[in-house]
Amino acid sequence: MIKQLLVFLKGILAGLAIGVGGFLYVLMTFLVEGELGKVLGSLVFAIGLFTVCTFSLMLYTGKIGMVFEKKQETSFYISLPVMLLGNTIGAFGLGALCYLIFKNNTNEFYQAALNTANSRLSFNNFNDFLMCCVRSFLCGVCVYLAVKSFALDRLKPLGISLLVFFVFLFVYCGFQHCIANMFYFGFAGTYQKEVWLDLALVILFNSFGPIVGVYLFKLFKK
Repeated sequence: MIKQLLVFLKGILAGLAIGVGGFLYVLMTFLVEGELGKVLGSLVFAIGLFTVCTFSLMLYTGKIGMVFEKKQETSFYISLPVMLLGNTIGAFGLGALCYLIFKNNTNEFYQAALNTANSRLSFNNFNDFLMCCVRSFLCGVCVYLAVKSFALDRLKPLGISLLVFFVFLFVYCGFQHCIANMFYFGFAGTYQKEVWLDLALVILFNSFGPIVGVYLFKLFKK
């Protein structure tokens, strides 16, 4: 029970960390126009996952890949929904706080957050739905490779560089990350039915992405 409580608390902190990365992404794309803003935003987003890995926080998308590596203890499988709940509270909570702070602001920062959230909704047509599945799956691959690469060369130049690279790749390419999306939706104050359908879909395909990630990481180690 105490172990799961610790997982839950570390899950909340992980959700907050990813939320900070999402906030920095929105801020950078707001401050710097055009492609450069997107590039810089994708880079600073990596601060969120770097924090998670450095302090060994419990991020669902960073841990789910362990299911495909080898058989885990029963407590690990119990921990997965616990940490996901913690991630949800942390990411949505920070997003909601940002909503309360910036919603009535006269500048366009809130609008930038709203645009980011709307770009994550994926149920306008079948093509959007299909692309959401693909982007979510590829995000799962990237997050797995980022976390494993960092663990392989922890707090050393190669590990940090690979983590930043894979995070930059999935953010810049518009791949869907379920915890980041929770922050964006919370920041935008967007809670309609499509939001929950999107999150369910992204969680599902983020979870299966590491299947490919495990194979690619084995090739990388060789």
